[in-house]
Amino acid sequence: MKRYEKFADDIAELIRSGVLGPGQRVPSVRYASQTHGVSPSTVFQAYYLLERRGLIRARPRSGYFVNAHAPRQFNEPQVIEQASESTDV
Repeated sequence: MKRYEKFADDIAELIRSGVLGPGQRVPSVRYASQTHGVSPSTVFQAYYLLERRGLIRARPRSGYFVNAHAPRQFNEPQVIEQASESTDV
């Protein structure tokens, strides 16, 4: 697991557990990089990943905020098996 993925998972857990609530500001890239000992690029990549997951959103010139409709649980992808026989319609 890459460092930004681990950091994103840590932030996602804070959102899931309710420590960071809907509409709440996520730590700035600079502050998060200083307090967690990672580069600003790592934090930015993690926040981008969280945006793609729908957990946070960026507000220009304001920072990152927990999405009001952030999912509380994440479902693992499920493998769907195809039927071995075809069906006539």
